[in-house]
Amino acid sequence: MERKDTKRKVITELATAGLQAAAKRLGATASRKQIRKGISQNIGVIDQLLRLTLMKNMDPSKIMKRDIELSALGVIAMHNFYKGFKRNKKLWVLEGIFLSAALAGVILVTQINRSRNKPEKPS
Repeated sequence: MERKDTKRKVITELATAGLQAAAKRLGATASRKQIRKGISQNIGVIDQLLRLTLMKNMDPSKIMKRDIELSALGVIAMHNFYKGFKRNKKLWVLEGIFLSAALAGVILVTQINRSRNKPEKPS
């Protein structure tokens, strides 16, 4: 059985390697340290958001927390896009794309769960 911090390390390493490969393809050179510094805080937000989304028993306080974190992730992604375009930094634009993709995935999972739990209307 793996410990929680080991799982987080594996997730961070996978995300770092993926972003480094994508950055090389886009022509932005970045070390693992630079990428890790940029996404380390955001990986925690994404992980917590996915855990909140995939919970089966949702009370109103958890739904509110999930919505606040969704909006916070959207703001972080928009900030990275803006900062990247303004300063002409491809790596920051790439981080914005990564966060936007994570946000889209969480919203998609939320909508799928909502449609499954919705009771069917009789015709």
